[in-house]
Amino acid sequence: MSAEDALADVMNLIEKEPTPSSGLAGGLVPTAPDIPALCEQLAVLVSTGKAKEAIGVQLTHEKVKRLSDKEVEKFVKCYET
Repeated sequence: MSAEDALADVMNLIEKEPTPSSGLAGGLVPTAPDIPALCEQLAVLVSTGKAKEAIGVQLTHEKVKRLSDKEVEKFVKCYET
């Protein structure tokens, strides 16, 4: 492949990339969070006894099972920060 062909390939890729003005920041497609996986992370925190210090709330395994999707996302965000 010549340098001109490589440059043409790169230019074609750049032209196909979505722009921020296309509606999505950075061209990323938003995905739904994996709630069961996030619940598993919270369950691990409960099992290790670190839920209170990590997210500021003392949870039990029963409470984790009864959390709504929004609550799960909220607690995981607290943990990640």
